[in-house]
Amino acid sequence: MKKSYRPATMWTLACFTVVSVVLVVPWIMWQSQAPVSLNIMIIDKSRPDLSYQGHKGLVWLLNQQKIVQHTGEYYSYEEDYYGYDLQNGLPRMKQLLPDEVTDTDLIYLTANRSSLSAHKSEGKQGGIYEGLTIYDVQKIREAAYKGVTIVAEYSALANTASKMTREQLYPILGVDSSGWQGKSVSNLQSIEEVPRWIRTNYEQQEKKKWSYHGAGMLLIHMDGQVMVLAKGPDVKTGNIQIAFTPEGSDWSGITQDIHYSGWFDIIVPQEKNSILAWYKTDLTETGEQKLVDAGIPAEFAALVRYDDYNRSYYMAGSFGEMKHYSFWRRIRGWEVVRSKLTPDQKDIPDMFYWKVYVPVMKHILNEVQDGRQQWP
Repeated sequence: MKKSYRPATMWTLACFTVVSVVLVVPWIMWQSQAPVSLNIMIIDKSRPDLSYQGHKGLVWLLNQQKIVQHTGEYYSYEEDYYGYDLQNGLPRMKQLLPDEVTDTDLIYLTANRSSLSAHKSEGKQGGIYEGLTIYDVQKIREAAYKGVTIVAEYSALANTASKMTREQLYPILGVDSSGWQGKSVSNLQSIEEVPRWIRTNYEQQEKKKWSYHGAGMLLIHMDGQVMVLAKGPDVKTGNIQIAFTPEGSDWSGITQDIHYSGWFDIIVPQEKNSILAWYKTDLTETGEQKLVDAGIPAEFAALVRYDDYNRSYYMAGSFGEMKHYSFWRRIRGWEVVRSKLTPDQKDIPDMFYWKVYVPVMKHILNEVQDGRQQWP
């Protein structure tokens, strides 16, 4: 007797129909959504490597939210930024800042920085590559005085042409730098996590061999000084989370603490009430005392909102780095789905991007889009 496969076929068709509806309907909704025109100036003067990692995540979000240029064209992470690109394998200036920048809606400062080691090893080649210049900062300041919103990631400050250039940004962003940067490390013996130059600096500084192993936290000063907080005596696990303040949670919609595994900047906010989020560490009393003895703040601000002539946001970490450019940018609500489905595990690529950066930047873009600053 011949078997009937009709029930299986029906189930297959039903599943296919459901999947099609789930994907097609959000795509149709995205297509029918009216684009929003915003003039966003992306300044990424990191050394180019064709990954565009410093601003690729921002451009993905702009495209997914259907935010377009005044010409009606979508933003391109390969074209629409001020900084350097590669020609015949060598860095060149792709696009200088224009003389007039005050007609923009938002200025975004970023760079592709993974640690201070990049700043030390790249350097300037033939005077071509120099990072953010004093001329750039003057233009940014002019825009700030005109009320233009400024958003910056810590990597932009690490990628400045000089200390004076960096310090010119502090009053615009409402922060001062301690000179220190930090990172959670899962294996202090790993060359990938702890570059050789850090070990060399430590051994020269302490006059002894690098003997650390296991998890911990690295702190690096801009002058090359190294501090290690080891698991056990100094930190309980070495893990770091970002924790929003009550005001920051109301503003961003993020209520849970999220793991952060990248480099971060240890800053001193000029106003205490400007802090929207902190880095949450598990320092022991011994670890806290080490920071106090070195003149390092024991609490690390992660996100600062500063109101003066304009409104500025400072992300004290590489919040917007995206390694994998998601295909699903033309699906309405995809960023929400990814945030919900991505586990809070620090070893998952782009986890922090979906869970923290996207909701934070969406809120900032909505403020700019509305054409009003939501002053406290």
